[in-house]
Amino acid sequence: MLKLFRPLPLGMLGGLLLLLAAACSGAPTATTVPTAAAPPAVLNGPEYGAIIITTDLAVGSNRVVFGIVDRNGMPVRGQQAQVRALYLPPGDAPGVERASAVAEFRKWPAGPQGVFSTILEFDTPGFWQLEVTTTGPDGTPVMAQGALQVKEKSDTPSLGSPAPKSVTPTGDEVDDLATITSSTQPDPDLYKLSVHQALASGKPLVVVFATPAFCVSATCGPQVEVLSGVKDRFAGKANFIHVEVFKDPHLIQGARPPTDGTVPAVEEWNLPTEPWTFVVDKEGKISAKFEQFTTGEEIEKALEEVL
Repeated sequence: MLKLFRPLPLGMLGGLLLLLAAACSGAPTATTVPTAAAPPAVLNGPEYGAIIITTDLAVGSNRVVFGIVDRNGMPVRGQQAQVRALYLPPGDAPGVERASAVAEFRKWPAGPQGVFSTILEFDTPGFWQLEVTTTGPDGTPVMAQGALQVKEKSDTPSLGSPAPKSVTPTGDEVDDLATITSSTQPDPDLYKLSVHQALASGKPLVVVFATPAFCVSATCGPQVEVLSGVKDRFAGKANFIHVEVFKDPHLIQGARPPTDGTVPAVEEWNLPTEPWTFVVDKEGKISAKFEQFTTGEEIEKALEEVL
């Protein structure tokens, strides 16, 4: 069984921290992320690099999230980006293009920065390369590459598979929501139902696994806020739940707790990182899933498909 918060490779982690630090500074519900030094591969490599943020990629349809940084490690913004996905055969054979798509730039909740996201279909497990082209804010052509690994099967519940019937804490079981969420201003509506109760209700479910106060990427707090916004727009049509990643968050002091302090649902859903957002249909099957921060627009589009 996977352990939560698997360490990311240096290049990916450094680029991700730079992107997030620039984007989320000042966000009241997120932990401050220290400024990271630019990865050596970025400093000594090409003019631009693509930082692949998505970690759980498998054969089939995938939401791929990536950022673009220059050789100084600074984020690059753009409206859209053209993406080519090349499968890299074993040995020295050249990469073969197997998929292409247009990626949209998604702004973070605070500041001007953000990341790109797109849907790509991978047909073969193994190593792949993304070739990304876009135009910077000043009109400068930008070309970047990034490497990723595609597995035969995803670690988290696959699209179309039954959602785990996890028993998660609810507000009526506690005197203070601070005992089941690290959100500084929790929305009581997100803790009315356990996941297993929501799955038995016959309504679609949107569930976010996140730890606002101890988030590695500093996007968990904003992600829970986005969930509340979507809930308000779809009141009565679906169920919405936030699951805090850590047990007894009110007892945690100082640094991020060890991974053995996570709630059972984290292992039941086999989550390698956080935040994660899942959309579940009326039959209790996974219809969409989003690793790292996702916008309300993306969640709403996925939810409308199962209403």
